[in-house]
Amino acid sequence: MQFKDYLAQLTALYVQAEVNLQLQAPASPEEIAALESSYGYRLPVELKNAWLHGNGGATYQSLFARPGYLTGFDFLSLDEALKERAGMLRSSPQYANYRYEQSSPRDARISPGWYEPGWLPFANYGGATLLLILDFSPTAQGQAGQIITFTHDPDCIDYVAPSFDAFLSASLDMLREYSEEFIRDE
Repeated sequence: MQFKDYLAQLTALYVQAEVNLQLQAPASPEEIAALESSYGYRLPVELKNAWLHGNGGATYQSLFARPGYLTGFDFLSLDEALKERAGMLRSSPQYANYRYEQSSPRDARISPGWYEPGWLPFANYGGATLLLILDFSPTAQGQAGQIITFTHDPDCIDYVAPSFDAFLSASLDMLREYSEEFIRDE
């Protein structure tokens, strides 16, 4: 799914709920290129397009939804995405040092660690209590560019979608079906 179509349909849901969907000023192509350089991977076209429409969204305003869960996610700016990534790197030793393991087995498509260089958070909920993450460090069973999620308490990392495009379709389905849960004037 193209982000412009996603955004148009999401905007219609917000209009129907009489809530103003807010995005920050767009990121520039140069800012996105700088993030790619820092990250070390080329972003999916539609994620780039998302940032070209808005360099993040309003806090506590659902731009994305994880399929199967009634939790809306805020869209992170480029700077926030890199800060969340750095935070995951800083936190990862605590999982190794204490031999922390996920309560249920991790999906075989996701690398076993708690931080991978190919992970880039792009949306969060509750100040990084939940993160949606672009994954360019999958296992051999996974697919580069898949979407995964980190959930705090109990801490776990789960599979969400095979690609950002597929994630957009599934997210929009959730936002449509449960718009009263996700779209509120707070």
